Amino acid sequence: MGYQRKQVQISAFIAEETKAALDRYVEATGLKKNRVIEEALQRHLAAIDEIPAKYIIETDIVVTPESWQMIWDMIETEREPSPALVQGWKDHYEFIRTDGRSLEDKLDLSHLAAEDEGADGD
Repeated sequence: MGYQRKQVQISAFIAEETKAALDRYVEATGLKKNRVIEEALQRHLAAIDEIPAKYIIETDIVVTPESWQMIWDMIETEREPSPALVQGWKDHYEFIRTDGRSLEDKLDLSHLAAEDEGADGD
């Protein structure tokens, strides 16, 4: 008889689309829902531990009615893009066009080469 971990039951409300996707996945793979959910949670929590918090983007934005009105007013007001936004888009498209090589001229990446050389000895 194998080792069995103590299990507890949790409850959560999820979107209908998420439930439908889960149902399709378990039907296609033959796995049990509890296994799929537990593995997904474990992987998600492990990723959160591995990734620095400053790089984690929340999937939901909560705003007050007043904030929403301010956002809506900004959306409805036609304005010229700021110079910084225009430059940001130019840089973005240049990055995509050159497969990222365009940044090599703009950024000092010499410290990364030094780190790579030090890692070879491990």
